[in-house]
Amino acid sequence: MLITFTWSAPTDMPAVDRVHLHVTGVHDHHDPDFHRMNRVGDRWESTVEVPEGLVASYRIMPVTGELAAQVDAEPDSRVRWMTVVGQTVPHVLDHPAWHPAAWSEGFGEASGRLVMSEAPEQAGWDSADSPGWEETPLDGRSLWTADLPDADYVLVLSDGRNWAATALPAALRRLHAAGRLPRTGVVAVDTYAGRYELLTRSAAYRELIADRVIPWAWEQVSVLADPQRTVISGESLGGLSALALVLSRPDAVGYAVSTSGSFWYPAWDSEQAGGRSPRRSANAPLPAPRRRASGSTSVPGPVKDARARATPPWLTTHSRCTGPWWTPECPRPARSPPTATRWRGGPGH
Repeated sequence: MLITFTWSAPTDMPAVDRVHLHVTGVHDHHDPDFHRMNRVGDRWESTVEVPEGLVASYRIMPVTGELAAQVDAEPDSRVRWMTVVGQTVPHVLDHPAWHPAAWSEGFGEASGRLVMSEAPEQAGWDSADSPGWEETPLDGRSLWTADLPDADYVLVLSDGRNWAATALPAALRRLHAAGRLPRTGVVAVDTYAGRYELLTRSAAYRELIADRVIPWAWEQVSVLADPQRTVISGESLGGLSALALVLSRPDAVGYAVSTSGSFWYPAWDSEQAGGRSPRRSANAPLPAPRRRASGSTSVPGPVKDARARATPPWLTTHSRCTGPWWTPECPRPARSPPTATRWRGGPGH
């Protein structure tokens, strides 16, 4: 569907040199020349083709001439992007898909959100819910937790400040009550300070999550830690780190959810930052543990425990498969040695 975005500068704003538009899932913020709106008289506009199933935030970011020169001279693409993001302005779009803006620690409030007509079900969510987290310090870092006692699974999330502003615990409880999800305890970890260094597959991240957060979380459950009931999840760099952790520390965590994982950086097969992740072919073997990846999501191999067979829905939410992973679309993997486990297409981001 084509959607036209328009924006007019308020009279008290300094002269605008250009206006960038970024729709998550449509535009690539790694592109050195961010998408620009066109000046039409006294306003700016841009018509964008948006997938019918999209759920995404968008940002309108006016840039003054002085700032534009600064951005253009900056060689670091991440610094350029963060500078432009800081110019985000509020916006109301006259379109039925428009929703109020989402907030993100480090990025501030977006201009608005799009929930398209064929967007997937936002299972469990209710706008009337309150967040309902408890904040706890661990080694000087904030953790936001919910429902850990007597949980069947423990879900660990990066970018905890963002999640703490949501009603995720209520959504998970509602899904459990409907028989769609096991009892799930959640730990949202504050990764804001030094996020870039921490989430680029660092040893500090592995130690933080595998050696401190996960054991602490299972202590709250009051049972021994179980990697086959432990899920690590993250977005962007957090998604990269989540998948790296499940491959490097199978003793601590068995499942990974990588949403739009930054598999392009750093080099996948080395500890050195930089370069691009080599894409594995469809027939290339995965290193241990035995996990299958589809799109940017790692899903579990065969599970022996009866309760674990109730595979959490989030494990396939962002999969390229259209059904559960044991259906014909995503056939259940054979019980085979680790070397026989294969990618189903490799990372897609």
